[in-house]
Amino acid sequence: MTFSARIALDVDATRTRQGIVTVRSVLSFPATDRVALRVAKWLPAFHAPRGPLKFLAGLTFQAAGKSLPWTRDPCDPFRFLVEARSPISVLTCSHQFVGPTEHGQGRILMGESMLRLQWAGLCLYPEGVDQREIGVEATVRYPEGWHAASALAVERRDDARVHYSSCCLADFIDSPVLAGAHRRQAPLADGAVLEIFADEPWQLPAMQAHIDCHANLVSEADALFGRRPFTVYTFLLALSGQLGRMGLEHRASSENGVAPNYFIDWDHSVTERDLLPHEYVHSWIGKYRVPSGNLTRDFSATMTNELLWVYEGLTQYYGHILAARCGLVPVEHTLGAFALIAATYGERPGRRWRPLADTVHDPIIAGREPLPWKSWQRSEDYYSEGLLLWLEVDMTIRELSGNARSLDDFGTWFFSPSCSTELANPYDRSDLVAGLNGIQQFDWEDFLAIRIDQIASDPLVAGLQMAGYRLSWSDQPSEWHRCDQKHHSYCDLTFSVGLKVGLSQKVIEVIWDSPAFDAGLFVGTVLLKVDGEGYSHNVFLAKVGAHVDGPDPIMLTVRQHGVEREVALEWQKGHRFPVLEQVARRPLLLDVLQSRRVS
Repeated sequence: MTFSARIALDVDATRTRQGIVTVRSVLSFPATDRVALRVAKWLPAFHAPRGPLKFLAGLTFQAAGKSLPWTRDPCDPFRFLVEARSPISVLTCSHQFVGPTEHGQGRILMGESMLRLQWAGLCLYPEGVDQREIGVEATVRYPEGWHAASALAVERRDDARVHYSSCCLADFIDSPVLAGAHRRQAPLADGAVLEIFADEPWQLPAMQAHIDCHANLVSEADALFGRRPFTVYTFLLALSGQLGRMGLEHRASSENGVAPNYFIDWDHSVTERDLLPHEYVHSWIGKYRVPSGNLTRDFSATMTNELLWVYEGLTQYYGHILAARCGLVPVEHTLGAFALIAATYGERPGRRWRPLADTVHDPIIAGREPLPWKSWQRSEDYYSEGLLLWLEVDMTIRELSGNARSLDDFGTWFFSPSCSTELANPYDRSDLVAGLNGIQQFDWEDFLAIRIDQIASDPLVAGLQMAGYRLSWSDQPSEWHRCDQKHHSYCDLTFSVGLKVGLSQKVIEVIWDSPAFDAGLFVGTVLLKVDGEGYSHNVFLAKVGAHVDGPDPIMLTVRQHGVEREVALEWQKGHRFPVLEQVARRPLLLDVLQSRRVS
């Protein structure tokens, strides 16, 4: 392919312990005496202008052996202007990517034995050129003895240096690297591989059955979508207590960060095992079929986010469905997950004032920072409230068609490419409605408007009821809920007293208008005692369970803003955990969760 501009990157990624990557790039472009360069600002997976600008340091420019001055655009800090006294067509740029070394600085990307390379922070590119018309080739030096994995094709390897083949800027930035000292490469199926890196070698998987579940995921996605929008897919999986946990989608790969005990404590990591299915589904929903407002020709162009309840909501639905179909998550756990989601998002207090459509702006508004009153402010609810929406769509199609058709038919028809190399295909809301009507005639526009655009105070549980279940309550959490609390180290009393408690006895969420809210608790409150007994999760659980139909409140000793005080928690109804109660002889949801792959 002929490119209008080219970038040659020489990257030194050997100082991972300090989180420093050194970059030298040579940019070639049509001659000009005023060069405008950009750092990627809008990255599709972030849904916000959160390009890694703050980690760029030590920036210098040279042309013909001479240093050139630069300034930053005062109206756009992602834009750099380089002044040359005469027209130049080749520019050398040097800088460092100084990544976070503590979690408070951002998601940690480099550790003692592992690193993630996200090219957006390493690559300045010329302004005004379509991102598919800028050619990039990169050479990276990794620490001795390390392995590296990426969707990028490798041209050659020279000891610790890897030379990647040339590709366009759009594909380059969409193809990150995971590298480390301890690796297991697990082929999953023709055209898919699981690249696993761990902090320590004993954390790598030892049981083939665990790998087989991931191989089944590829087969289940093939059965759902029919054709793949990629030639080869690379799952990048980091098992790490040093690097930040994460999930980021790309068309031919995904970045997945889970706890280091993901494989060695398989039974209790179950609530992380829908992550890879979610990110894999994005290859079709979000990367190949792209909402029109998210498909841009330059990483500096604003994205609108208006269809994130499809991009993320439908992906969230199919992430859970495929996790069950492929065996990564047992069906009973999936039912527990749906119960928890329905209880959390179906009855969220903020639904009384803020429609689901407005939550798509949250990545921009809140920058994915913690919120003081998430249940009232609402957050990125388009993920899991979106799941409930698409469950109802699925059940509606099945009901109207006499179970002859389902959302799977829509997934195959709407999100399947004609070939693996087909360019990203944009759609808008009218296309979506037309697509649904192509599967099952119905007033889908009105259906979506009521659930997405309007304020909704009623619980969003119609899909569960049509699927053969109703949301019910138990004095014991479901296995999914229990495992999630253990795996992520929190105590969840959301649906009784109205709070969650995390590490260091600190309250991490208070539900608006709950007993905890009325008692004056808020995020950051430290619980010291419960009814005079020193706080622990088990003590708190026991006290809540013991307060049933009695006259006395639960007395808490707390520390707020450095001041110790006593507060009365008015709750006398014991424990209340969400579960699904079967109300149909053969629930449709069980059919939805059954494997579709051809053996």
